[in-house]
Amino acid sequence: MLLHVRVTDSFTPFSSAQPIPIPNRCVFLSFTMIVTDHPPPSLPSANPDMYGLLVLGGQSTRMGRDKAFLDYPVNEETTQPLYLRLLNLLHQACPAGVYISHNTSQAARLHQGWLPPRTVLVPDDPRIIASNIGGPAAGLLSAHLAKPDATFLVLAVDFPLVTLETLTDLSARYTPPVTCYLHASDAHPEPLLSVWGPEALDELRENAMGEMKKTGPCWTARRIWKRLGVETVGDDGKQMQEGKFVFKPREQQWLFNTNEPEEWEKAKSILCSRTSATQ
Repeated sequence: MLLHVRVTDSFTPFSSAQPIPIPNRCVFLSFTMIVTDHPPPSLPSANPDMYGLLVLGGQSTRMGRDKAFLDYPVNEETTQPLYLRLLNLLHQACPAGVYISHNTSQAARLHQGWLPPRTVLVPDDPRIIASNIGGPAAGLLSAHLAKPDATFLVLAVDFPLVTLETLTDLSARYTPPVTCYLHASDAHPEPLLSVWGPEALDELRENAMGEMKKTGPCWTARRIWKRLGVETVGDDGKQMQEGKFVFKPREQQWLFNTNEPEEWEKAKSILCSRTSATQ
C-alpha cells in the first residue's frame, strides 16, 4: 500500500466551494491510498530500462461503458478504477516510468485523478490521426512517437486478471525486438500483453503509415518473427510456434479478456475468489 501525502495551508470541505484557511500552528494532511502488490522474493526484479505502456483507447462499445473506469474489487469493501490498478502494477514492474495511451474522451477524467510520479499521458498523436490509424496500433505508435528510443512493456486495460508476476515474467523473458504471450486456445500472439522494442515499433510505423497500410501489430510481429526463423503452425499462417519470442503464459487466466458485461462479471468473480483465498 502506498500513501500520497500532501501538506497544505487550506482545505476545501465537500460542502463548500471555497478553501478554508488553516491556522499557522495547525497542519492539514491529505492522503491518497494506492493499493499495490508487493512482489515476493521469487519474482524477477523490475527492469530499470523498460517503460510501461498502459493502452486505454477504444470505445468500449460492447461493454457499454468505458472499461478503463470499471470498479476493480480490491477487497469486499473497497474498489478502485481498473486503469489505476493496472497502472500501479506497471509502475512496480517498470520503475523508469509508465505511459498511458488514451483517447480524447478519457483525457478529462484522467487529468482529474491523482496519478503516480513518472506517469506520462499520451493522447493519439496528430500524425497517427492524419494517417487514419486506429485500434491498438494508434496507442503503440503514439507512445513510440512520444519516446522513440523506449522499449515498452505493453498492457491493455482489457486484461483485469493480470498480476505483478505476469509483468515481471514477461519482462524477464523479453527477447528483442518484440515478445508476446501466446493464446493457448488458438496459438495466436497477444500484441497488447507484450514487449515492443524501438526497432519493432519503427517497423510497425513504416507498415502502418507507409504504402502497405498494414496497421495490425500482429501482422508486423509475425513478419519480424518469420525473418528470425519462427515457424507458423496451421493453415492460416497466423498461428505461431512457441519459442523464445512468443510463448504461453504460466497461467492462462492472465490472458482473460473482458469486452462484454458478462466477461467483466466473470472476471470480478475470479478476483473476489482470489481475495478470499488470501484472507
